[in-house]
Amino acid sequence: MSLDIASQKSAPNSSPSQLRNGLYNVGGQVVRGAIGLLAIPFLIRFLGISEYGVWSLACAFLALMTMCEAGLSVAAAVFLSKDLATNDAREAGCTIAFILLSATLLSAAIGLLLWFEGPLLVRPLTAFGRAEQGEAGRALQIAGFGAATLILQRTLVGIEQAFNWYGVITALDLVQTLVTTLGLVAIAWLGGKTVEMMEWQVLAAVILLIAHAGVVTRLFRNQQLHFEWSGSKGLQIFRYSLATWGATLGTAAFSQCDRLIVGGMLGAPVLGIYSAITGIASKINSFSGTAVQPLVPGLSRDGAMNVSSEERIRQAVHLNALIAIGSGIFLYMLADWIMRKMIPGTSGAHEILGLQIAAVIYALYSLNAPGFYVLYAVGRAQTNAGVVLFSGVLSLALILLGSRYFGLLGALAGNAGYLLTLILIAYGLGKVGIALSHYLSWISFPLVGFVAALIFGLAFQSVIWLRAAFLLGLAACALWWSLRGRYGLGSTKIGIGQVSES
Repeated sequence: MSLDIASQKSAPNSSPSQLRNGLYNVGGQVVRGAIGLLAIPFLIRFLGISEYGVWSLACAFLALMTMCEAGLSVAAAVFLSKDLATNDAREAGCTIAFILLSATLLSAAIGLLLWFEGPLLVRPLTAFGRAEQGEAGRALQIAGFGAATLILQRTLVGIEQAFNWYGVITALDLVQTLVTTLGLVAIAWLGGKTVEMMEWQVLAAVILLIAHAGVVTRLFRNQQLHFEWSGSKGLQIFRYSLATWGATLGTAAFSQCDRLIVGGMLGAPVLGIYSAITGIASKINSFSGTAVQPLVPGLSRDGAMNVSSEERIRQAVHLNALIAIGSGIFLYMLADWIMRKMIPGTSGAHEILGLQIAAVIYALYSLNAPGFYVLYAVGRAQTNAGVVLFSGVLSLALILLGSRYFGLLGALAGNAGYLLTLILIAYGLGKVGIALSHYLSWISFPLVGFVAALIFGLAFQSVIWLRAAFLLGLAACALWWSLRGRYGLGSTKIGIGQVSES
């Protein structure tokens, strides 16, 4: 891919649109994350920590298989955004035809794989009992239908993102989360186990797939788009999706395979605690990353129109840093209270320290999002793939060693291997002419607050009211920082020019 720099033209209304879409994503993620977090203590209480570990294992396999959608959702957002920006209906039809056909074939293959091989996938987990392995295997067979459904659903969401329908995406995702979570808690309360819960999750996914299909059909009809076939366009999308899949595989290795390692090494009860802690901490990445995701279609449109994107990128950096660091501070400072409320019966000093470790690691590595998404937008998906894959493998190696020699805390500390992904910031912003020192000046305020919170938390570990007061003070400062006027950015205007395949 080649990149040109534009210095004169600015994208009309790009900043308000970027901020609005980011807030749509963040608002939806906050609500969905809150629903998911509130469900954790109920599921642990109704299922027991051991059965919760089995459920976490089944969900990890489901998420891992769903991530095999080969980057088709990202490719849909990138390529279709450019086609729509240039009003090229034929190219848009070619993009849609290849994306939907590929997603259909891939979802069928993944679904059949889990149905026939699901029970075999859990046999290497020797720390699980025979009954636990059997239950997890049956749940994985059902998860095959769920993985196929979610692959198709994610692909349709990528198409909706290209049309800038973030409000609709947020609403449908919220409905899916609410229906799924309430059903899971009700099933657990009534005595259901992992298999019954997986059946409900698949049913909810099918219902929402139908809803997304209705939205996309309407978009196609309004734009008068028709399926077209182009081998050259398909090859472009395939190459891009393959590189994107490499990054997705690294993310999957870090976010899901760790549970397979912990479960196999330490057993279902410890896996339940590990999954609960990382499930809480991972919301940092979900919130902050989702806020930045609109950069991909946004920068793709800017590139097709040869307009400036500096303000769009700056806003994304600010939003990402504020959410990532702010969420990390909150979890770190109130870890003991959170553990008592969210994970009942497992709130010892050992587990509290584990949540603090996870909060710091997830807050820092979540800062990689602006660089990650900029690289996608400028056609450098292979850079993301290499860095993320290597970081994921490094993290898994550290988790394996940590689990073996230091148990739960070692496994949580092993997540630090993923901090290597922070180099994506330098790579990504460098591709659009933004120096690393410039980026650091943009996030200097949140970083200072983060260091201050770490020091204050260590000094007043046992005085929760002081830590709560400190958090309120930081929140007020963060509100001032986020609402003050424009920042001094210098005179350079940075833009993303047309992106062309090479």
